[in-house]
Amino acid sequence: MNTRKLIAAIAIGSTAILGTTAYAADDGKPKQSVGEYAGDAAVTTKVKAAIVAEKDLSALDVAVETNNGVVTLTGTVGTADQADRAAKVARGVDGVKQVENKVKVDPAKAK
Repeated sequence: MNTRKLIAAIAIGSTAILGTTAYAADDGKPKQSVGEYAGDAAVTTKVKAAIVAEKDLSALDVAVETNNGVVTLTGTVGTADQADRAAKVARGVDGVKQVENKVKVDPAKAK
């Protein structure tokens, strides 16, 4: 169990460090200021940490992206309860304005 948490923490830390590198791709989305981008990166990190803290969820199964305070969750979990729990955890994080839960359920992943 500790190994799983360590791997998740490393993944979160790597995402936080690598995720703060902004690049100027024209993807059609509205542009964010540096402050907005940094705020979104902080929210993403907090949401991932909250997911790691949940014993029934894995940060390796749920991806988190934040844009202007709107958190989008993606990935695949084993049960609908896990997908709902991920959204509830994300909503409880300071700085989250809205949660879009796009997590898919695959019973084959159930523990």
